[in-house]
Amino acid sequence: MAPEEKKRPHRIPLTPEEVAQLVALKKRKEARKLALFKKTISYRVLNVFNICCFFIYWEILFCFMGPCHFQTHYARSFGVKHGDEKNAAGKRIISEMDIIDLDGKKIKLYVRDYIEVPEKFSSYQIGKDYLLQKELKAMLLTSDASYGLQSASSIIFLSVFIIIISCISFFYNLNENPHSLTAVAILNTITVLAFATI
Repeated sequence: MAPEEKKRPHRIPLTPEEVAQLVALKKRKEARKLALFKKTISYRVLNVFNICCFFIYWEILFCFMGPCHFQTHYARSFGVKHGDEKNAAGKRIISEMDIIDLDGKKIKLYVRDYIEVPEKFSSYQIGKDYLLQKELKAMLLTSDASYGLQSASSIIFLSVFIIIISCISFFYNLNENPHSLTAVAILNTITVLAFATI
């Protein structure tokens, strides 16, 4: 005769009062853990660093859209690429412009405007942000508008992308979790270092 298998005793379900006590205990443990984490130096340092990076990204966007630090340069030549659109006078739109300055540096602008091509050796201005001094846009003598630099498009994209990630992380209190706070700080470090080398 085969030995009788031992059966696991039936689990007795918790009463609603016991479930409420268990949930309250877990909440107290989480609150105590969060309070201890908020007292650490790493919590303060990483949050201050992330907030500083957040304002750096906004400063770059602000300078791209509005006022910035302009420096005057002189161009050896202006090369243009025309688009297919024409205005009422039959003039074709300039979609892109290549500027070669006196030092041989080449700058590409996204123009998309009906403007006159400046003459050789005329001046133009390059706009930089105030903190990182990254070149963002340019102004020409033949136009009152400013035009974005092709080299600045990656900086603008990264700034917008990281601003969105930062807003989500602070909105959902991910900065109160050590792992997500560290992840956002690493992402900000990589982005700022990339800005410094671009």
